[in-house]
Amino acid sequence: MGVSKLVQANRFQAKRLQAKLLQAPWFPALPRATTRNLWLLLAGALATQNIAVFHSSQTANTTVLALLVWGGALVCLEDRLDQLQPRPSRTARWLGSALVLWVLLRTSLVLQWDGLLFALAPMGGLALALLARPGRQLGLFRDALLCLLLLPGFALLMRLLPEQPISLLTASLAGLLLNSLGIGVVVDQRSVLMGPGGGVQVLAGCNGLDMIALVFCTAIIFLLAFPIRSNLSRLIVLGVAPLIGLLSNTIRVATLTLVTGSGNGKGSFWFDFFHQDTGALIFSGMAVFVFGMCYLRLLEPELGPLPQDPPPGRPRASHPRSAETPRQPQPCLELHQALPLAPHRDRNNRMEIKP
Repeated sequence: MGVSKLVQANRFQAKRLQAKLLQAPWFPALPRATTRNLWLLLAGALATQNIAVFHSSQTANTTVLALLVWGGALVCLEDRLDQLQPRPSRTARWLGSALVLWVLLRTSLVLQWDGLLFALAPMGGLALALLARPGRQLGLFRDALLCLLLLPGFALLMRLLPEQPISLLTASLAGLLLNSLGIGVVVDQRSVLMGPGGGVQVLAGCNGLDMIALVFCTAIIFLLAFPIRSNLSRLIVLGVAPLIGLLSNTIRVATLTLVTGSGNGKGSFWFDFFHQDTGALIFSGMAVFVFGMCYLRLLEPELGPLPQDPPPGRPRASHPRSAETPRQPQPCLELHQALPLAPHRDRNNRMEIKP
């Protein structure tokens, strides 16, 4: 009998603790299931599934590009998210729902390299746009859809850009960099040789083609999300981006040459680190960071100066109105006009009105 009472008491205390936790101010409250919140939830699910499939089936650089593309689409829609209220037409609702179901099903079937995976992101973005607005109002999502179109554009660049000239140029630049640092190397077409047994051969997988396309697509994302008005600055951005990607991969190839020249050949930890996705991701991040700094330098002159506080001891600038001619004071009303009239009795007890 005592055991049953103890169990009941523990259950009662557990229920009280659960009720207190639910009433706590720090406990996150679930948002209401409005059409806007459901649309945002669906958009997050589509983006998460697409990025997860890229991570499981593509290289690290391609996964980083997918993150940048979806992030750029979010930045392009940031100003409209607060006022976004989905009001699709009946036709757009049915088309968008069918397209969302097909994109979710087709993305779940991707296991290895599949060229259609790069086109599923803009298709999902189009489906979300159809679920938010009628077809004639899809221009509101123009910049976001252009960002998502960079994924199939990246795949197209990887197929169209020539492999051999870029590989030869990367090997030559890596040899030039090492020789300028006082490290004697020999460049033989694709090969960068250092010493009797050390050297690397620049092939299609490590010529930096994916890094060049990554930085170039990042430049387009920046131009869409943070536009620059100057046409000259835009041309500089589009011209500098591939060079930054090429130079970053050149430094990577030179680092691999030093690693192999020090006796850490293929199969060692350091060679695999800089040759596989982890090391390549470091150089890709460095390339994107350098490009971001260059883009910020070009964007700063168009932003204008920021308001600054005066140094201590110096009075603040007066308001522009203080320099104007002071306003003339309005004439005051006379006292008998401002005060209310009150009754008054004279000596003969007769009523009269006096101010």
